[in-house]
Amino acid sequence: MGSEWIRDYLQVEDDVLALTVAGNQFTVEGNAHLEWECDTFGLKHVFVNGRVGEVYLEPVANDACRTNENKAGRGPWLAPFSVTGRFDGGRPDALEVHLEGQFIRGDGPRGGAYTRQEL
Repeated sequence: MGSEWIRDYLQVEDDVLALTVAGNQFTVEGNAHLEWECDTFGLKHVFVNGRVGEVYLEPVANDACRTNENKAGRGPWLAPFSVTGRFDGGRPDALEVHLEGQFIRGDGPRGGAYTRQEL
């Protein structure tokens, strides 16, 4: 995964997710597109569907920099991120991670970036 933000006007770079699980913790790392340089990624919601855990992430707007005076801040930007969580009450049989947003493209069920790992 990259460690620096890259302005990617034509979105030639792919949105990528990687999932690692160790014990009762998991980490999602990735590179994905944001609209502005000050935006971030956040947890949208978590579901347990039978024995499958589903984690949904999405871009989070930061209105502080989304101004006409900051035209250079508008992207899209390819940005690295990391999200860490833990399983309470036991591990599921599988974990899915979905990342959806205006500039995010991929092979997920709803078009966003997606990864699944059998545990």
